[in-house]
Amino acid sequence: MQKILHDNQGLLSWMPKMEKTTFDVSLVHFLLMFGYKMFSLFYPLYLVSVGISVMNVGSIYFLTYFVISVSCVVINFYIHKINPAKMAALGILGYGVFALMMLLSQNIFIFYLAQIVLGFSAAAWLVSLKFILMSSETENKTKSFAWFYAMPSYATAIAPAVGGAIIWKFGFQGVFFASLVIQFLNATYAFFCLRNNLDVSNYKKYKIVENKYSDQVKRYKEAFFILNGRKNVLLMLCFIFGALVLGGIYRAFFVLLLKDMSFSQDEIIKLTSALAFLYVPFSILVIKLMGKAHKQKIASIGMIAEGAASILLGVFYTALSVGAIFVLNILDSMGALALGSGKSAFFAKRLEKLREEASTIDSVMTTLGSALGGLLGGYAILFLGYRGTFFIAGILVFVAGIYSLSLKFGERKQKLLS
Repeated sequence: MQKILHDNQGLLSWMPKMEKTTFDVSLVHFLLMFGYKMFSLFYPLYLVSVGISVMNVGSIYFLTYFVISVSCVVINFYIHKINPAKMAALGILGYGVFALMMLLSQNIFIFYLAQIVLGFSAAAWLVSLKFILMSSETENKTKSFAWFYAMPSYATAIAPAVGGAIIWKFGFQGVFFASLVIQFLNATYAFFCLRNNLDVSNYKKYKIVENKYSDQVKRYKEAFFILNGRKNVLLMLCFIFGALVLGGIYRAFFVLLLKDMSFSQDEIIKLTSALAFLYVPFSILVIKLMGKAHKQKIASIGMIAEGAASILLGVFYTALSVGAIFVLNILDSMGALALGSGKSAFFAKRLEKLREEASTIDSVMTTLGSALGGLLGGYAILFLGYRGTFFIAGILVFVAGIYSLSLKFGERKQKLLS
């Protein structure tokens, strides 16, 4: 596929540059998300259909993402010993195991165990793929991560329609089986592609010879001192984390919000697929612009966009047309893309000599934000409704984004660890 892109680079010159490492990691990410998003978009509907309340839907999202957060630290310890390409393949394989568990059993114990398996697997591939990007030589880290973060949306342009058709014909059992096949094939591809074709030799520069827990604690402590050694960095990370919580609310409950607005399952499938298709050209435009903006401003603009989309969604909730939903969802998706890529590049730059820790802290922030978003969103919707929840959360993130534009990151007067 990459050869095809190379042979037609004249026709595709309008697209942002994508190095080989970025291409291979992004392709693996796309295939993973394609297999997962065939059913994940409808997962809240599935949970509600089997008798789980809206509040408990948030709790299930919290369980999965909390497991990811904890597992990221565990994966970080072993990534010093295991080639990250192998670790990524193991994580993708875990997604296939999750689909198999959902396929074979409806037992409640197996159901919750499957969420834990999914969480650990997500941590394995997330930390590993981010670390490969952070440690590889690319022209622009922000654009590389922008391609990486855009892949789930590109998968969403196709996967829900395919998954919806399978669910319509064979039920959720059929879509779990299809996901199982895709994830096992992708795990095999990732193992050989990332191991043999990617230049992951850079990770050896950061590898700890005697990988003791005391060494890990020291490295995390050093990472904290580095981040705390520049003014306003921790404040900026708090703002970003708040935006990630909002993103967790949006992604956990957007489909249920559409259902509450009387959209049928078929209409939701068509609407979300059309949204994803429309988003593709906008995302390419955002990626092209990312190489020209400051990393801090990229994250700030992402917060402002996500906050604005949430505010408008809350204000006009009962009067939204399909066109308005298109505009707000595109705005939110572009904001999430800018926030995610700006955040990861932010860590890659400031923790350049601690790449494993950078990818882990980045992943923990992302997943813990989503976990809290799912949990808090369920309770907030119970008391405030969809309108109040999206409006208040949006105001907080929007104001934080505006304020963060004025932050300066000068050195503090303190001695950092060597």
